[in-house]
Amino acid sequence: MDSIDRAIVDLNREYAALHTEKEELFWTTKMGITREYAAFNDAENALQAFRQDAARLSRVRALAAEAKTDAQRATLAGWIRFFECGVIEDPAAQREAAETVELESTIAKARGALPLAWTHPETGEPVRASSVALALKVASDPDERVRKAAFHGLESIETFALQSGFLDLVRRRNRFARRLGYADYYDWKVSTTEGFDKKTLFALLDDLEARTREAGRRRVEAVRAAHGDGALAAWNFRFHTQGDVLRELDPYFRFDDALSRWGRSFTALGIRFEGALLQLDLIVRDGKYENGFCHAPEVPYEDATGRVRARVNFTSTAVPGQVGSGKRAAETLFHEGGHAAHFANMLMGAPCFSQEFAPTSAAFAETQSMFCDSLLADADWMARYALDRDGRPAPWEVVEKATRLTQDNEVVHLRNLLTVCYAEKAIYEIPEAELSADRIMAEIHRVERALNFIDRCPRPTLAVPHLLAGESSCIYHGYVLALGGVAQTRAFFEQRDGYLTDNPNIGPTLREKYWRPGNSITFTDYLARLTGSPFSFDALVADVSRTADEAVVDQRERLARAAERPRPRGPVDLDLTLRMVHGAEVLATTETATFEEVAARYADWVRSLEPKKPA
Repeated sequence: MDSIDRAIVDLNREYAALHTEKEELFWTTKMGITREYAAFNDAENALQAFRQDAARLSRVRALAAEAKTDAQRATLAGWIRFFECGVIEDPAAQREAAETVELESTIAKARGALPLAWTHPETGEPVRASSVALALKVASDPDERVRKAAFHGLESIETFALQSGFLDLVRRRNRFARRLGYADYYDWKVSTTEGFDKKTLFALLDDLEARTREAGRRRVEAVRAAHGDGALAAWNFRFHTQGDVLRELDPYFRFDDALSRWGRSFTALGIRFEGALLQLDLIVRDGKYENGFCHAPEVPYEDATGRVRARVNFTSTAVPGQVGSGKRAAETLFHEGGHAAHFANMLMGAPCFSQEFAPTSAAFAETQSMFCDSLLADADWMARYALDRDGRPAPWEVVEKATRLTQDNEVVHLRNLLTVCYAEKAIYEIPEAELSADRIMAEIHRVERALNFIDRCPRPTLAVPHLLAGESSCIYHGYVLALGGVAQTRAFFEQRDGYLTDNPNIGPTLREKYWRPGNSITFTDYLARLTGSPFSFDALVADVSRTADEAVVDQRERLARAAERPRPRGPVDLDLTLRMVHGAEVLATTETATFEEVAARYADWVRSLEPKKPA
């Protein structure tokens, strides 16, 4: 091992140790296993200090000038990009960054302890519920009074944020970004994660918003025509656009079958995890973070000392027995499982290529997860995997109804995502002297009305947890760009192979074209690398602009083509070690059982949590 390789190995190990310590504490605090917020703060600050160390950047540049091999040059180029995204030479900005992390931790601690509830319309008593349970009630409860109460429960998160430091957080984030020469915090965030500035981003989003505006307006007017003006209330809109379908699909998206279904489907797609250890915590509980996420305490890389395999955690907050919870569990497994596959399959010369923050593109990361969860809406996937307890697929009438509603709501979903982007943009553009709770809510309400054509979003914007956390604030545009990436990726595979469900060529193609190089390639270049065409929203606009009748025809054609293909056989093979956990408790693991045995044990446990039906 020469001196350059030794320096790379030392740098890799130093970063990996800091990364793992921070991510272990992230998991235990977010899962409510511990309350070590001070230790997490310290670990986060230590990791940020590493990222922001100008001396390390200078040293890496000097090493790059002496590199002797292509592998050394490629690895050191990655470290240079990594440090250039993080180095803060201004001491005042360094202090702002550290104080911001401390404030974020304080808010996170308070948010984790916040009791959420809805007021029972009959008794007037508060009923405790997580934000996930409240959102499910808004979408599916047949009693409008309950839906309204649940919506007000979600609004209480906004009140909490405004009273618990969010204004100061916005102020500090902007001061930090402006000290570094950016227009504001959003400009800094997008510039470091995507490689282009806020102005460039919103030129793309403005075009997409304009091209989908009339389709969005037509959908809202159609709901008004079908159900009356009352349907446009925030607590009614989702119920009238998806509540019935959630209930009708519920027997076919059983929560207890979710893990088995995920394993079988990913196996058939040729997706493997390259020896990674995955830890999954899927059930809601008090004190647990109320949004799904995927983080990797150990990220993969290969240097002169050998290969490091990934260790990945992901979570959801599903509620056993509640309508829609099984579908939500499936979406989490495919979405976060897509992230996990992406992380596990990266293989470059240093961990800087496979960690999830800048210069890793949020848009590209979300393209992987959203591509995987997009399969759940395909009729051929449902015919093979969405089965009731007797092994029967959903009747075509239910699939058709779901297809029509999904198609009609695609533009609504897209514009809901755009709402968060434009709301955060507006918040960080408020002059500091004018920053107040009333001004923030006025900007949010303005954006919600303009983008959604109703008074409020069904999910109040400031209740979205991403806005409070440093690692997830000002990245919602990643979901929007990813929708474009998903549409373009799906179109590529359908054109090349003719189908998506159980296509064994998908996993190997994604591994080689999308996953292996980590963050060494930009989002737009990755899309071109796979599809042979520049990134474009054209496929997405075409998808959301289709009529429901056209979408139904597409689904029938998928079913017809699938009938001609054999069904996959054999055991689940994901090349991973799996642990199913609930907080600190390990429920089942492939360290002592097969995947199928783990899935069966987990299914029994999930069923034990479901409310007992009256005899």
